[in-house]
Amino acid sequence: MKSGVKRICTLAILTFGLITSRAYAADPDIWFQRHPQPPVWDLTPEEFEFLNPPGSHLDYTTPGCGDYLEKAFSVYLNRYPAYAGGNSDRDALFQRWKNYAEISEVSRLPFCLTAPYAYRLKKLAEAPESAITISYCGRYSGKDSTVDDSRALALIDEVERIARRGSVSAFSSFLQLDGNTKVVRLNPDVLYFLKQSLMNASPILRPDYLFDGAGNWANDAWNRPDLEQQLSPERRAFVDGAVLRNDLAAVLETTEPCGDTAWREAD
Repeated sequence: MKSGVKRICTLAILTFGLITSRAYAADPDIWFQRHPQPPVWDLTPEEFEFLNPPGSHLDYTTPGCGDYLEKAFSVYLNRYPAYAGGNSDRDALFQRWKNYAEISEVSRLPFCLTAPYAYRLKKLAEAPESAITISYCGRYSGKDSTVDDSRALALIDEVERIARRGSVSAFSSFLQLDGNTKVVRLNPDVLYFLKQSLMNASPILRPDYLFDGAGNWANDAWNRPDLEQQLSPERRAFVDGAVLRNDLAAVLETTEPCGDTAWREAD
């Protein structure tokens, strides 16, 4: 009798686990909310060394930062083996995890999904034979008429797409597109949104180095003292509301066409 009850209990537990894993698979947001990627301070010594071998550096020039994202995913699978839920398709599991990684506040994850595209845009724009004719200010100006235009558009679109999802690290990568090449000069309202969103982030996530008056970005447009003056009171109120909602899309969809940028260089 006791053995029968024990078998029934075991079966019930296994069934509950299977149902739960399938429910999480159907709603991955719930799964990742309850099972987030471990931040650096929560890594075991073995996990940390696996992700950061002695003498290595983060390769931000290639999508995924070389093999960093693959390694981070391996750490995740080892932490949460139930994530697979009986699914042996590692590629599908990886793609679902990457979708989560785009909004993760483990900053290296969205960084490795955006910074390599910003780097490629810079290399493309600075090439002696560059034939980019479009510009971008939060929306595009000019016609996509060359191969380089198409490449630049695809790179910017990928950074923008992930930034629209709202992670601090992706906002940072999007902001740093500004002025990094002749192609991107973000409108003041877009700069204001990104700056306010980043400065309002928690101290552990906030990229203070971008706003250091004595740092490498001291002379960038987002640090100009007259940035806010470029916005009308109505526009500033709208953008402040978007900041509270973490709604970059609302700002991008209503920003003005690319216009005068003389304010950037004004004394």
